[in-house]
Amino acid sequence: MNLYTAVALPLFLLTLHPQDVHSKDKADTEFPAPKPQSRISIGNGIDLIVKGLGLNIDNVRFIKAPKATDYFKKANDKASYAPSLIIAAVNGVESLRDVNPESPATREQFALALYDAIQSTGQYPVNMMFINIKDEKSFVSGGMNAVQTLIKFNVVALENGNYRPKAYITKTEASKMVKKAAAFIQSHKSAAVEHSGKEAASFTSTPVNDKVNSVVITAENQPTSGYSVKVTSIVFTEAGEAEIHYKIIAPASGSMNLQVITSPTAETFVPANYKVVLKQD
Repeated sequence: MNLYTAVALPLFLLTLHPQDVHSKDKADTEFPAPKPQSRISIGNGIDLIVKGLGLNIDNVRFIKAPKATDYFKKANDKASYAPSLIIAAVNGVESLRDVNPESPATREQFALALYDAIQSTGQYPVNMMFINIKDEKSFVSGGMNAVQTLIKFNVVALENGNYRPKAYITKTEASKMVKKAAAFIQSHKSAAVEHSGKEAASFTSTPVNDKVNSVVITAENQPTSGYSVKVTSIVFTEAGEAEIHYKIIAPASGSMNLQVITSPTAETFVPANYKVVLKQD
C-alpha cells in the first residue's frame, strides 16, 4: 500500500454519514421518542374550570367593563383565557390572584382554584375525617385543606398515599378533575331537587298545662349532622291559628359534619286553644 492509499482510506471513511453505516435490522426497530405530557398554565387551568363547571356572570351588572387585571394583577387582558379569569374572580375564586397566569400550574395550585370554584356553586357537607397524605409537607400554598376536601368529594385520588403538590399538572389530569367536580355538583343539585319535593318538616304538640302546648318541629332525613331547625316567628290569626314560621338551616360551607342521616328539631310554645300551622320561610 503506497502513502496515497494509506491517507485516502481514512478520508473516505470520514465522508460517510452515520445513517449510511447501519444494518437494515437496526433501522427497522428504531422508534421516535415519546413526547412529554403537556402542562397547562394557570390561566388555561382556570379557563378549564370555569367552562367545565358552567360558571358565569350573566346576572352581574358592572359600572365599567371589567378586565382580568382588575382581579389578577399579572394577567394579560388580551389572553384567550382572560374572560374566564374575570368570571372566576366574580364567582369567588380567591386563590392565585398574585400569580402570573402564564406560568404552569402545579397540582396544588390547580386544586386551590378548583376548590374555590366548587364552593362558589353551593354549600356541600364535609365529614370530619382527616385523610393522611404522605407528602403533606410538600404543600406550600395552603392547599392541604383544599385537597383534603376534594378527596372527600371524590374529585381527586391519592397515588400510593401521595398527592405530589409541587408537580406540574397536565391537561389530562386537570380535565379529569374538572369532570369529576362537575359530576359531584350535579349529583348534589339533583338530590336537592328531589329533597325539596318532600314534606319539609312535621310537628308534634304536647300539653304543658291547660293553657300552653309544647310544639316540637322536626325536619326528618337531613343528610348530615350540620343541619338545624330555627323558629323565626309565630303569627296568631283571627281564625284561631298559630302560624309557626321556621327555616331549615344548612351547614356552613366547608364545615366538618358527620355523614349520617339526622332529624334536627326546634321547640316552641303556643296557647292551647290555637291550631298549629307550619310555614316554612
